[in-house]
Amino acid sequence: MKKLHEDRASAIFEKRSTNNDDEMVEVEAAVKAAMSVLSRKGDNVEAARSAAQDAFAAVRKQRDFPVQLDEFGRDLNLEKRKKMKVMAEARQRRRSKAFDSKKSASMDIDDHKVEGESSTDESDSESQAYQSQRDLVLQAADEIFSDASEEYSQLSLVKTRMEEWKREYSSSYNDAYISLSLPLIFSPYVRLELLRWDPLHKGLDFQDMKWY
Repeated sequence: MKKLHEDRASAIFEKRSTNNDDEMVEVEAAVKAAMSVLSRKGDNVEAARSAAQDAFAAVRKQRDFPVQLDEFGRDLNLEKRKKMKVMAEARQRRRSKAFDSKKSASMDIDDHKVEGESSTDESDSESQAYQSQRDLVLQAADEIFSDASEEYSQLSLVKTRMEEWKREYSSSYNDAYISLSLPLIFSPYVRLELLRWDPLHKGLDFQDMKWY
């Protein structure tokens, strides 16, 4: 589960970084063109705006991979164009979301979003793939103690057994250093419950968990 979260975060970070770099190149070209017009034509805002739009479009066109066919008639740049289109759409979604967020804030609408969280960096297929993998991990976790005896299938039962041992046979309990071994004994049960822990969305604190 830890690796699943790390891979997802790494992929989102890489995509966001690439998108930001691409967007910065477009913006810098547009600003440079607008400033050039303003320096030559004074306060001609319309001309500056038009120049900025033309520069913006020119940069995008330069990045549009042309059709390049191999000996079998397959377009070698098709996947690259699709990727560029997806990235452009992601940037547009972020702009739209930022606009909607400002609009909602001005209307005092609470949409219960987590500060700093964004779902626009993932496509629907990527989000579904993550959710599918997460479900598989949790399904596997549910089977961990399927072949264990009933008395070891739950943390509460193991805890009760240890308490009885300490109460009734304290000498052997101490000789076996059980108090030092308990963290290792309880660890699998704790880790299994923490697999489903989602503090950003479910608001479940340690005090409300069984292992605590």
